[in-house]
Amino acid sequence: PAPLPAQPAGPVTPMQLLQLAMSQGADLERLEKLMELKRQHEADEARKAFVHAMAAFKANPPTIVKNKLVDFPGKSGGRTTYRHATHDEVTNKITAALAPHGLSHRWDVEQLDGGMIRVTCILTHEAGHSEHVAMHAGRDDSGNKNSIQQLGSAVTYLQRYTLLAVTGLTTADMRDVD
Repeated sequence: PAPLPAQPAGPVTPMQLLQLAMSQGADLERLEKLMELKRQHEADEARKAFVHAMAAFKANPPTIVKNKLVDFPGKSGGRTTYRHATHDEVTNKITAALAPHGLSHRWDVEQLDGGMIRVTCILTHEAGHSEHVAMHAGRDDSGNKNSIQQLGSAVTYLQRYTLLAVTGLTTADMRDVD
């Protein structure tokens, strides 16, 4: 009988199995199954790397404060007054804290039927695993905004809150209702 190939030290990876199968002339069906095993193994490893990076990120999260006062006449008299964390306060602090852990984010923005806007924040690790949070809302018709400003305001609001949600963060002085 032919001598057995040298066994690698440690666990055999799907890539090593694939290389062995190819060197032994495996048929296409077997190679496809091994390729799927390799893809699943890589996805599992990327997910583990994501979880590890998020744990490291959450060990020292950024402090995000409500840094802007909003004050304008209310629609039915009186005044509307509140504080909120601006888009740059949320985005800049979270982005800076994510980057050292190989994490980044992006947004997909869609205008849905009926005028609704959906914003999806996708958080991705450099190994390839992503997780996302989506929210939708109508135009923000508070204040004296024109129709484009109403869309822009809704988008930036949803961007802030989807980024906070996907990272599991909140503002330092967040109340139950804003």
